[in-house]
Amino acid sequence: MANIHGNFSVRAEEDLILTRLIGSFNRDGISAYAQAVKDAVGELKGRQFAVLVDDLDVEGGTPEAYQELEKYNQWMSEQAIVAKAFVIDNTAKKAIILHNTPALQRQNVAFFTNRESARIWLRQQLESACSNTQSS
Repeated sequence: MANIHGNFSVRAEEDLILTRLIGSFNRDGISAYAQAVKDAVGELKGRQFAVLVDDLDVEGGTPEAYQELEKYNQWMSEQAIVAKAFVIDNTAKKAIILHNTPALQRQNVAFFTNRESARIWLRQQLESACSNTQSS
């Protein structure tokens, strides 16, 4: 995967995986991102989690990048994900994301314009999921 386009960071804070994507992505760039998130999910050993996706600095992606993103989201839908929050700066990005990744329809997804609102919502989703698990 020496032809990676796009930069990203992935880090975990307990049950919250924080990601940030920067620039324009090709398939190899999204593959590397997806693998980094999969590694973070693997470290949780089946525990429930949420994902914050900071897309404020994303410029776009090739059609192949979106195909890879769809495969990744199909995989993600089969994990113990409770919620995913996207941070975006315009409605066009939201439309592009939803159009190109239909697997997101199987996830609890919301869109925000700032990280703090996204983080608060994700914490609420995790708390709700935790209390539902304990009561059943």
